Amino acid sequence: MGRQIWHARFDSRTPSRLVTAFVTALTDTGPLQRGMYDRTAHYSVVQEPSPLSPQQVVAAHTARLDALRTRARAARRRQRPAAARAAAPPSGTAASVVRR
Repeated sequence: MGRQIWHARFDSRTPSRLVTAFVTALTDTGPLQRGMYDRTAHYSVVQEPSPLSPQQVVAAHTARLDALRTRARAARRRQRPAAARAAAPPSGTAASVVRR
């Protein structure tokens, strides 16, 4: 086995959704967009010019951001009703009765 380049450690408090997201990103076979000759990768990584035009790269990045934003909004909407129910006092209590 070659020398260790980096490592990650998760403990029992790490949410499973974060571990899943990490493993999904780690095993993604899609190419990474980097500047040519950037020294951000291991020395054995092969860099080659992208066949995509700059406009295609921007469009793909924008589409990915839009999809992530849509997923985040949907997740927030799913959480709101549960949070509102938990914050509301039970009906019939002194806190819910308003007299004037």
